[in-house]
Amino acid sequence: MDKQNRKAIIAGNWKMNMTPTEAGHLIDALVPAVQGADCEVVICVPYTDLCVAVAKCSGTNIHVG
Repeated sequence: MDKQNRKAIIAGNWKMNMTPTEAGHLIDALVPAVQGADCEVVICVPYTDLCVAVAKCSGTNIHVG
C-alpha cells in the first residue's frame, strides 16, 4: 500500500468511568487541542456518554465511534 496516500488517524478508546457532564467537559477541552489537526480524530466513548459526545463533537473535526 502506498503510504503517501494513507490518511493518518488518531483515536482514543475511553475506558474511563465518567458522568456525561464530566465527558462533556473533557470534550470541551479536547476540541481546541485538535482543531486543525492534520489527521482524522476519533473518540470512542462508553455508551453512557454517547449522546453528549455526539452533541459536543457536532461541527468539529472530531468523529465519534
